[in-house]
Amino acid sequence: MGVLLDIDPLTGAVETMQYDHVSKGLTITRTEHVDHILDANTHSYNDAGQAWRGQDNDFWHVGRIPLTLLFAWLQEFNQGRTEDARLRDPFCDNDEWERFMYGRLNSNEFRKLKTAPVHV
Repeated sequence: MGVLLDIDPLTGAVETMQYDHVSKGLTITRTEHVDHILDANTHSYNDAGQAWRGQDNDFWHVGRIPLTLLFAWLQEFNQGRTEDARLRDPFCDNDEWERFMYGRLNSNEFRKLKTAPVHV
């Protein structure tokens, strides 16, 4: 059983800490239930009326990504980069970061995050 560290009021994510006396290791775990996001994505993806298209067909809602996963992607993106080259904000305007995210959204591994049957 772990010690509760934090509950994010926006996402509902729960952060706990557990200490292993044998290995003297500390584990911090962040858990977020995202079923409601995945269900909404599936509904939008399968929408026969194509509500994911913009009013003038110029803006498409293509995905919903849980914040916990978005920050995990940012950590993965920053691996191997120098401190100065790392991104701090997942919402920044950076072409390389956008290609990284779009690659994730277009992969089959993360297809449940898409809200539209399009290639980003």
